[in-house]
Amino acid sequence: MSISESGLRESAPNHTFTGDGHTRGLAHGETLRDQIRNVTEALVEDMGGTAEVDRFLHETNFVPMLATSAPDLLAEVRGIATGSGIALPHVLAHNLMDEHWWWSQTSGRREACSVLAVPGSPALLGQTMDLPTYMDGSQALIRNEYPDGSSVAVLTSAGLIGLCGANSRGVGVCVNALSTLRHSPSGLPVAFVLRLALTADSASAAVTFIKNVSHASGQHYAILARDLEGESNAASLECSAGGAVPSADTSSTFGHANHPLATIDISDALPVVGSTSTQRQQILDTRGNEVSTVDQLQSLLTERTGPICVERADSGDWFTFGALAMQFDDTVNIRYTLGPPTEQSWNELTL
Repeated sequence: MSISESGLRESAPNHTFTGDGHTRGLAHGETLRDQIRNVTEALVEDMGGTAEVDRFLHETNFVPMLATSAPDLLAEVRGIATGSGIALPHVLAHNLMDEHWWWSQTSGRREACSVLAVPGSPALLGQTMDLPTYMDGSQALIRNEYPDGSSVAVLTSAGLIGLCGANSRGVGVCVNALSTLRHSPSGLPVAFVLRLALTADSASAAVTFIKNVSHASGQHYAILARDLEGESNAASLECSAGGAVPSADTSSTFGHANHPLATIDISDALPVVGSTSTQRQQILDTRGNEVSTVDQLQSLLTERTGPICVERADSGDWFTFGALAMQFDDTVNIRYTLGPPTEQSWNELTL
């Protein structure tokens, strides 16, 4: 497997699962059983034990919402638990990552995801996904194929239905946690919002869904699609329990870090401690305007200034879990790393 001068591998490690939700989840669980076991064991320890996991699920009670609003995805989560042999509450908690962050009110929480979108033709969308270090080793790129012939590819942690990604219809979604925004224990959790948005056949359809759904967690969603004549192909939405607020001029390049730029639906939760969000936003606002190719986007995501990319040795409790650099034109080209992009080679998948 050779690597080009840009660090791009000619072929990519990824997994494809087909069928309905339960079937996809069952294959996911069986294929990635060891990684799921390792990451969920670390998760339970990080959360404070099984009793704390049960308390979190009981006090938030998201399952009724999922059964109504995302039954196929809930079946996928159940299938992952069955296929991996991991207790369903632990797999479910893994899929409620953003929700546990605000529920636990951890004062030292640090967030560092950075997103950049470049509307036009070709359209570009990418991000670094920064997560707790206990999740290292669980990185995966998963392609889910649906009965109607469409597919969705997501960067994720084994056992989790998705973190960010794109679909074969030419729609991509990237995200940033906005923990200072108001949350709701009766809203739709982030991972499920992401996956349902990625069933859309256009940016406008994804935006309509995200605007109308009830949100469990504060989150920024960057939506981008291949350029369609006469239709906007980009959106930037800051979402909270109070709804969705546009947060950028999406007629040109825009970036987003981990602090709200537009919404005023701020909660009384503990503020993020040690955040580099302002510094990274400045880099995205300045360097982002220089990006017009996927190679340049890939380069920006390896930037240690800010830091956009957090290496393992410099990470403390958080690091860059992985990165996506996507191009949307006649096809959807997804470049991705399973770890910090300064340390891992870039892989490639075409939808």
